[in-house]
Amino acid sequence: MRLRTFIFMIISLLSTQSKAQLIGELNNNNRGALRVIGSNKITQNCNIGDIVEAVFYFENNSSDTVYISQVAPDCQCTHFVFPEKGVKPHSTDSITLFFMSQNTPPGPYFKRSIVDYNDTSLELLIEGNISIVRNIVRAGQKPIIYQKKQIRVHNTEILQNTTDKK
Repeated sequence: MRLRTFIFMIISLLSTQSKAQLIGELNNNNRGALRVIGSNKITQNCNIGDIVEAVFYFENNSSDTVYISQVAPDCQCTHFVFPEKGVKPHSTDSITLFFMSQNTPPGPYFKRSIVDYNDTSLELLIEGNISIVRNIVRAGQKPIIYQKKQIRVHNTEILQNTTDKK
């Protein structure tokens, strides 16, 4: 029985290391034609029902137009918009991920999307904490209902200070 537990632990350790190598490979933003400007991870806290609009800017360092074949988010709560007509050589464009927090349980969240182009992948991450906001009800007054927001966040420090909250 102990031998079986030991073997299971070794297999788990080896599979964890191979996953870490795979994630490390995807985190390498400078290996392909598209290079993320700023960070490939955005951290944004929100309330249940809010929409986090994460804008990731990138540039095409190649001399050819790069066509994004697909954006694959890890769950149905994340939607996306990407340049479908391709990214011209030596130009800048963006991919926007929309995280819908409506049906996600409160607490920490981590959303990962893989961008596939030219037989290469790029990883984009959104993380943060989801809070619950309770409606305020006072005797004799109309209840104050929380109005859901759309929070726009950019992945570069320059644009981070101009975050729009609608």
